[in-house]
Amino acid sequence: MLKLIKIMKWLSIPAILVASLFARYAADYELAVNLVACLCAAACVWRTVQSNEYSWATGFVAIAVVFSPLVLVDKIFLLMGLACTASLITSIGSFRTQPLPAEFGPEIV
Repeated sequence: MLKLIKIMKWLSIPAILVASLFARYAADYELAVNLVACLCAAACVWRTVQSNEYSWATGFVAIAVVFSPLVLVDKIFLLMGLACTASLITSIGSFRTQPLPAEFGPEIV
């Protein structure tokens, strides 16, 4: 299963980028091509989160937002919101209190 996920990751990035090259030439089908690229990236996000590879998932989230059928302003604010949320979660995780080691317990001799 992990080998399939690895193959899917490495094949999906070039496939999404090649499909994006033809999006401008097919003006009538631009929405459909962008929607397919967005859905493929969302499927890759789902698979990479299941395999606990969060750095790949963030890259696929960015691809999904870029190729989403939203207006450019909405895409920019969505990416800014995701970046702010990620930094907030990171700062909360880094400032979480850690338990004291057993040798420095409440009994001080």
